[in-house]
Amino acid sequence: MFRSFLPLIFSSIVFLLITIAISFLLPLDSESEHWFTICWWKHLTGWDCPGCGLTRSVICFFRGDFSQSWEYHPFGIPVSILGFSGLIVRWNFGKQVWRKILENRFTEFFAYLGVISIFVWYYIKHFY
Repeated sequence: MFRSFLPLIFSSIVFLLITIAISFLLPLDSESEHWFTICWWKHLTGWDCPGCGLTRSVICFFRGDFSQSWEYHPFGIPVSILGFSGLIVRWNFGKQVWRKILENRFTEFFAYLGVISIFVWYYIKHFY
């Protein structure tokens, strides 16, 4: 029984190591004079957008710096975990299983719940 899970475990470890290695190659120098943003929300309003800091949060998560990840964006941790597990499921179980997961009503419900949660967090952070 355990032998059937060996390819899954091996590919998960390989993906995790690759993700961690890539996270250390990406810069987080957002305070330098060379930093720029392509966010249209920030250009139009001057405020951070609801997803501002999410990429930096994911990078910090895979570097193992969980407190900094939380500081950049609290939703970076669940996005990292869901994204990584989705990659493992898609890679190891194929299109059919992936399609069933995406077509599930619970997946749709939790996707909407996640988006609404980000906007509620944004409102509380900036206006409350």
